[in-house]
Amino acid sequence: MTGVELTVGELAERSGASVRTIRYYQSEGLLPAPVRHGREVRYGAEHVARLDAIAELQARGLRLTAIAELLRDAADESAGDWLGLGLRLAKPWSEDEPVLLTEAELAERLAGRATVDDLVRVGLVEHTRADRVLVPSPGLLDVALQLVDLGVDLDTAGDLRRLLEARLGALATELVSEFTDRFSLPHLIEAGPAALTALLDALQPVTGRTVDLIFAHEMERAQRALLDAAVAATQEDTP
Repeated sequence: MTGVELTVGELAERSGASVRTIRYYQSEGLLPAPVRHGREVRYGAEHVARLDAIAELQARGLRLTAIAELLRDAADESAGDWLGLGLRLAKPWSEDEPVLLTEAELAERLAGRATVDDLVRVGLVEHTRADRVLVPSPGLLDVALQLVDLGVDLDTAGDLRRLLEARLGALATELVSEFTDRFSLPHLIEAGPAALTALLDALQPVTGRTVDLIFAHEMERAQRALLDAAVAATQEDTP
């Protein structure tokens, strides 16, 4: 986008922010002033990058006052650094992406273990057109079919998945908010967007490993507690 020149309307269309929002951000110092050509003004790549950064930071729970302070402290950072941070924050944590399949392709994958209607009912696939179905998470579909192979019925597998989604979804939101307030925002102010982008790349596998370990330890604890309770109940029943 080097050398790009946009009207305020084009900037609004490119960024998804309204013209009123763009002008408000300018008045509050969140956006740098546009370049003036006579009576007209033009916006460039740095404005697109800045709006992307503001949207990402807002999505992570930051108030505009905090974002304004952050951006003022990082005024010397390049648009490319902010774009890099925006792209990094949007980077997926897995390669498990939605796919569209024909019903014949899905039936081949199911191999008689479930019907399309069964999968729709438990939320693993969605009907789109008459000859297509959307699989939001092929990985979760594979896991559900593995559970079916082990004798776990599809409804039970679906209920367990929804339990995990609800609990882990709330946990993920809380972790991101806490991490933003206590580490990533101060680090961004101190070191800038390029440094934070590199750090987030390094932290992602560490975070995934930590979650795996803690969950494994907690599952072990819960299983031991269940076993201890069963042994205690058996002993109570023994005359």
